[in-house]
Parts: sequence; structure tokens; C-alpha cells
Amino acid sequence: MADGSPGAPASSAERASVLQGAPVLARSQSDYVAADEFHREGAGSPSRFSLHFTLCSRIVLSASASLSQRTRQTGGCDLCRGRVSQVPVESAGEGRVGRVVRVQSGGQVIMWGAVVGAALLGAIPGGAAGRSRVRLAAAQAPPSPSSGADLARATHALLAERCFACHAGSQQKGGLRLDSREGLLRGGDSGPALRSGDSAGSLLVRMVSGKEPGKRMPPTGELLSPRQVALLRAWIDQGAPAPAAGGSGPAGGGGPHWAFQPVHRLPLPVVRTPQWVRNPVDAFVLARLEKERVRPSPEADRPTLLRRLTLDLLGLLPTPEETAAFVADPRPDAYERQVDRLLASPHFGERWGRHWLDLARYGDSDGYEKDSPRPFAYVYRDWVIEALNRDLPFDQFTIEQLAGDLLPNTTVAQKIATGFHRNTLKNREGGVDQEEDRNKIAVDRTSTTGTVWLGLTLGCAECHSHKYDPISQREFYQFFAFFNNTDDVDISLAGEADRAAYQQALKKHQADAARLAEVLQAYERTELPARLADWEAGGAATPGVKPEAINRILATSRAVRTAEQQAMLLGFYQILDPGWKERKKAITDHGRQAPTDPGARAQTLQASAPRETRIHVRGDFLRKGDAVQPGTPAVLPAFPAGSARPTRLDLARWLVDPANPLTPRVTVNRVWQALLGAGLVNTPNDFGTRGELPTHPELLDWLAAAFAGRTASGRPAPAALNWSLKGLIRLVATAATYRQSSRHRPELHERDPKNQWLARQNRFRAEAEVVRDLNLAASGLLHRKIGGASIRPPLPADIAALGYAGSVKWPETQGPERHRRGMYIFYQRTVPYPQLTTFDAPDANTSCTRRERSNTPLQALTLLNDPVFVEAAQALGRRIVLEASGTVTDRVRFAFRSCLNREPTARETVRLQRLHGELMDGFRRDPQAAAKLAGTAPPAGVTMEEQAAWVALGRTLLNLDEFITRE
Repeated sequence: MADGSPGAPASSAERASVLQGAPVLARSQSDYVAADEFHREGAGSPSRFSLHFTLCSRIVLSASASLSQRTRQTGGCDLCRGRVSQVPVESAGEGRVGRVVRVQSGGQVIMWGAVVGAALLGAIPGGAAGRSRVRLAAAQAPPSPSSGADLARATHALLAERCFACHAGSQQKGGLRLDSREGLLRGGDSGPALRSGDSAGSLLVRMVSGKEPGKRMPPTGELLSPRQVALLRAWIDQGAPAPAAGGSGPAGGGGPHWAFQPVHRLPLPVVRTPQWVRNPVDAFVLARLEKERVRPSPEADRPTLLRRLTLDLLGLLPTPEETAAFVADPRPDAYERQVDRLLASPHFGERWGRHWLDLARYGDSDGYEKDSPRPFAYVYRDWVIEALNRDLPFDQFTIEQLAGDLLPNTTVAQKIATGFHRNTLKNREGGVDQEEDRNKIAVDRTSTTGTVWLGLTLGCAECHSHKYDPISQREFYQFFAFFNNTDDVDISLAGEADRAAYQQALKKHQADAARLAEVLQAYERTELPARLADWEAGGAATPGVKPEAINRILATSRAVRTAEQQAMLLGFYQILDPGWKERKKAITDHGRQAPTDPGARAQTLQASAPRETRIHVRGDFLRKGDAVQPGTPAVLPAFPAGSARPTRLDLARWLVDPANPLTPRVTVNRVWQALLGAGLVNTPNDFGTRGELPTHPELLDWLAAAFAGRTASGRPAPAALNWSLKGLIRLVATAATYRQSSRHRPELHERDPKNQWLARQNRFRAEAEVVRDLNLAASGLLHRKIGGASIRPPLPADIAALGYAGSVKWPETQGPERHRRGMYIFYQRTVPYPQLTTFDAPDANTSCTRRERSNTPLQALTLLNDPVFVEAAQALGRRIVLEASGTVTDRVRFAFRSCLNREPTARETVRLQRLHGELMDGFRRDPQAAAKLAGTAPPAGVTMEEQAAWVALGRTLLNLDEFITRE
């Protein structure tokens, strides 16, 4: 084999090296997986197989090709410029012949192979026990990211997902703890869980792969997949390394969790095809794709790009005129101009405001059984829209919402901003313990702040220390203390002149009321007793229709009556006395004429008198534990030294301090999720140890540093955005990554089924409110007024009946206001508007960081039958016959452009023309059905059947999956 000629027999030393698992073998997860596939496919027949080496990912061998084709080197690897060949090797003890791949590079020889009909090398029978344990391909241990920090992070995530429930923290079944490296090495009742550098000999690998006789882990449910076992094996075979900076291993494994580490200033990666890169975002994405040897998808066509961009930035459809103008724009920056135009639209604040209202658990009622309405909740919603439209920097956006009332020279708008935490549920039922309800509200505010800004499941520590993240129950109540010293207060929004006039009128009204009350009291002192005596003398004492107690008093002589009896008698008589009733009525009428407090009232927060905060033992507010002071989790940067008792303002500033690694990471991840369909971290509410790892950790940190404008060290970040949300959105939306086609790529279906490598854009259904907005926009019914009080669209009677004491039997909004955007629909928490819940709108009881996306028959039925969608189809049919003159083809194209923002294909045109003809025939035979569907009389020159046919065709387009899909 010294000459490297193909087919030369392997020497005895080389065969021994292979059979005994010499340390020159590859060590990547992909090699483990390839080895497993090699074993499964190669056993029994010479079927095709592929084998991927870590030292050279460019070597591919095909078992079914001719010998001259079996060796192929694609070049470019410094480690494998030597000879690559196949050599036969004899199976010890059985005489069977298999193939071994031999790579010679300089003085180093690497060999890996299999015996056809047997198994991987580790399964070759015969020889000493050591021969049955090849490090990479042992049959007892199924096949193993790359190396270092990637492996540490991935391993930790896997153990957290599948093992920590039984083997972490206080749960140590079998004496085994897997959330620390020391625990893994120490093991449990059955001995050490792993042998560093020897995955095949590690008990953990044998247990999770089901190869330990009579034992398996997890004990119930599915076993780990081969790829998951491969991940563990790669980590163990590399020595179970401690995480590098920015990485994460099991808790206590040599470094903190990745999300708790500072945000670092990262250089852009070097890529082989830089011409694809439009901005720094693409460099990180392309580097990952090149690592996986995958090309990005081509850019989507211009109609698709503009529709996607308009839906993402405004939640609306582009007009056919806007689409045509963009398609015809020859300028090299035509796309960027569209991004800037949409970011400047006042509807931008509505679209991105809705995302924020999900986090703020916004609703228009109190919740709980009584669920009283909050008629002025919309004031906070309007503040959010306005703040986003003017691109209020996110750090100030944060401070004003958490502590606007504590800012120096605070304004009314900054007080309104604190309405973020007035969106908590409020229990106003009779008999409610108000102190308990106040504590529940403070707990909700604590947990929500942890979710929205830190991306942590902070609320899990309310009753006990967090089982997975380094957050103690004491730290939860230190955080809780910031909100324990807060009261709710509603403030008037009237102007100064209006307020002055109101105060003057109120003062006069109160003076008049006092005068009338004095008149009544004087009458009761001076005239009423005499009139009572006259009443008695006139025969009142004669038994009649009077309360029995009054009859007994009247039968008693005045001389012996008690003062109490005389007062009771006077009280009874006064309601009969005309003079008393007249004066009492004057007071009642005057009270009804009290001046009305002008304008709406905003729900805000204000600092209260200091309250002592104590730990709630097991979460019970009645069981007081140790006293605590306001503070933050120790795992995060230290709270800055300041006042003796930190306030909500100190907390807000700490959240947006450059040293805090979570706020910028969590925020940019949500923006990425909104624009790409899934976050770089796919658990946006959990950046803790149980959350998923970032798919592109370097990109996440680069974006976080750019967004905050500075790194943890205080150094300016590259491409500093200084907390500009619009700047961040523009950066992502102008990247080539965002502009890719979303067309499915079958070749990546198995390798990257969730599109985590970002080799294409994602397709997903629009949110509940946007589904409604699209129908109204396409039909021409949409009323584009921004802000103001919530609307009440038609509500089915059986739904309205579900509310407490008729609370949901609302008066329907009339006029064009009823066709406002979906985000303005009055959200009654106990009985939400059914169209919103059908399309997975959140329940507004808790903060929602990511909406669910379901696909149910009920959604299809709603699109067909809900009154607003039927009305939209009728309006679209009228639009078609009024605005698109000409042939049926012209009208089909007009309808298609209005709904889908593109021209129909020839096949689509033919099918819709045929549908129109069939509809016309059907409605001619059934004029009553035509009149019912058309809804209104047709315009001049159009028959009822024709209008009904276009309504039905428009309804077809509005019910297409493409119409409600962000592509």
C-alpha cells in the first residue's frame, strides 16, 4: 500500500489499526451518522452508500461505481492531498472480504471501512475484546455539530430536553445528575455515566441507544434518535470538552449558559461567494450554508418581494399600482426605496404595534368571571402605535413603559406608557380578597417583565427555585419587590383649558349641592316634626296598610316613646311628606347634572408608599418568608450601585444597559421571527437552559451588538443602530437572506426539514387580524383610520350569550368604522371575537411571544361564512364589475391582481374563465340564489346573475391559501 495504488491489500499493521480503533479516525457527528447509514445500507447487499470524513468532507465514495470511479477527490483540502483508495480487508475468523477506505496524506494514514454482509468494523467477530470497540463505529453504540463550543451547546440542549426532568437539580433518580460535568463523570448507582474520549464504552451512550441489556433511557417514550446519540458520542469522544467563550455546557460544566454571557463584538466571517452578500447579515448565513455545502435560494420575483414586504411591515396588501411601479423601476436601489417607503407609513406602527400588544397581553376588559370592560384601554394601544411610528429608541421605549411615571419632569405620554403593566387581569367580583389580587397582579408583572425583556421563564421561581435555570425563589421575590411598591391610578387626558373649566363647573356644582342639602336639613329640623304631628292627629294612628313596626309605634303614647321609635316614625313619614319629597328630588336632579370629566382616562402606574416584600413560601402570599430588597438574578450583570432602595426606573435602566446580554438578544430574535417566520432561537420565551440553541449564534450576537449600539465592554458596535427598531428591521429586510424565494427544496427536506440553515425564505399563514385586514383591503371596504376606541363588529347571538350577565351583548359599531383593522376589535377576554380565536389569536391573559399556527376545517368554514368575509366577497364582486371594464379575461386579471398581487398564469386564467361561465349558468337557473349572494342591487348595465357570478369568483380568490399566506 506504500505506493498508494488502488486495490492494494492493506498491511497487517494497517488492518490492526483499523480493527482496534486507532486514534487517527475521524471524530465528527456527521461521521457517526454516515457510519450508521453505511452499516445499515451496506449490510447484506452492495447498495449505494456515502461516507463523510471530518478531516476531509470532500471525499465521496460510491459502492456501486466502477473501481476507477470509487475514488474521487474534489480538491481544496490541505489535509487530504495525498492518495485516497479502497483496499480489501479480510474479516477475522470468517474469511469474508469487505472494503476499507485508505487515505494517505504525507506520513499520516487514516482508514475506515466495513465488511459487506457483517457490520461496521467494531462488529467484526473474533479477536480480543478491544477489537470489538472501534471508537467511531461500534455496533453497541449507534453513530456523532462539529467540535468545541458547538458540541457543548448542542449536548447541553439535548440533555436538558430529554434527561433533566429526572436527572438534574433536586431530581437525581438513580443517584445520577446530568446537569453538571462532574455529575456525569461521577455517575450514579450504576457507575460513571461517561468515559471521556470513549463513547462506545460510556454507560450513558449504551443506555440512551437501548444497547444495555434490560435497561433503556428514557424509560418510557421514544429513544433518542441516531443523530441525537451521535451528538453525545462526538462530545464524549472529544473529551467532553468544557464550553469555550460564548458556548454552553451542562450547568457547572466549565462555563455559564451561552445566553448569560456578554454580547461580544464579532468579526464578519469570510465566505467563498461574497457576491451574494448584500449586508453583514448575509455573511453569517452564507458561512453556515457553505459549511453545509448548500447554496442559497434565488431571489424571489418582484411581485412576491413587494407582497411579502408589505405584509411584514404594514400587515396590508400592496395595491396593483404599487406592484406595477416596483416591477417597472430600473433603479438599482428600487427595493431599498420600497423598504424605506413602507417604514415611513403610519400603518407601520399598527403592524408592529400588534406584535408588541401580544407581549403586553393587551385586552379591553378585566378578565375573570365579571370581565368588566375597560373603555379606555385603547389609550395605551395608541401610545404604542405612535411610539413605533416615530421610532422611539427601544431603550427609551422600555424605560417609559416600565417607569415612565418616575422619570424627571414626566409627561402625560410617559405616564400613559406605563399602561403596559395595567394590562394585567383584575378581579372585581364580590368577596375577592383585594390583597391577594394585588399580589397576583405583581406576580404577573414580574413574570411578564422576565419574559418580554429577558426571555426567561422567571415565573417558574414563584413557588420554588427554578429547576433548570440559575434563578432562586429569593431572586424572584427580589425582582417582585420592584412591582410590589406600585399602585394603579387612572389619569384624565383632558387639556389644561378643559380641565380648568371642568374644575370650575365641578366646584359650582358641589356648592349648589351643599346648599340644597342644607335646605333639606333645615326643613327636617323645623317643619317636618310639626307636619308629622298633624299627620298623626289626622288619623294616622288608625291601623291601616303600614309596616307592623310603625303601627306599634303609633299605638304607643308620645309621652312614653323612645327616641329611636320617634326617629323611625319620622323616617317613615318623610317619604310621604310632599315638602320633603320636593326638596329631596331637587337634590337628586342636581346630582344627575354633575359636569362630566372631559376626555378619556389613561390606565397608569404610580409609586406607592414602601411595602415590605417577603418571600411567599410555596407561592402562598399568606405564608411570609424572609424579607428581601429589590434586586435582579445574580447570574446576570450586577445591578448598578445607586439609591439605597432601587426603583422600577433603576430596573428599566438595568434591562437596557449594554452589559445586560439578554435584552438585545431577545429583542433582535423577535424581530427575526417576525420577518423570517422563526427566530434564530426558536424558543423566544425561553433563553434559559431548557430553551433551544441559536441556529446562528454569531449572527445573533452581531445583531444584538449592532442593535444596542455598544457591546458589554462599552465599545461601539459595528453598524451601530442605537436601539432603532426601524433600523434593525431595515437591516434584516434588505438582506439577501430575507429576499430569497420560499420555494420548497426537496433536496434539503431530510437534511434541514425546519429550514434552520436559512437556505430559503419561509411561507406561513397571516395572523388572525391580518387575515381580516386582507379581505377588507382586497374588497375596498377597509377603513384606514389609525388609533381611537375599539370597535364592536357583529357578534353571533349564541356567542354573546356566553358573557357574564350580558356583558358581551354589545352594540354593533355602525358606518365605515365597523370595517377598521382587526387590531381595533374590542377584545373581551372571557368571550373573544370568534374569528380571532379561530385563527389562533392569543387569549390576552398572559404574554404571548409567538403565536400558534394551526390549520383546521373551522378556519375554512369561517372564511366562507363569517359575515365580514361574505361582505368582503360581495364588495369585491362589485369592484370587479365597476372598476374592470372589458372582457371576462380582463376582469379575471383585475380580480387576480387585486387579491394576489400578480398576473395569473395562462392556466389559471383559463380555469377562472371556465369557473365564471359555470357560475353564470347556475345563477341563470336560480335567480333567487343569485340575488341572495349578490347582496345588493347590481349597478346599471349589470345583471343580477353577472354580479353574483363575480361575487362567487371573488369569494374563490379570497379563500385561496395563497391569499392568506405570507409567501
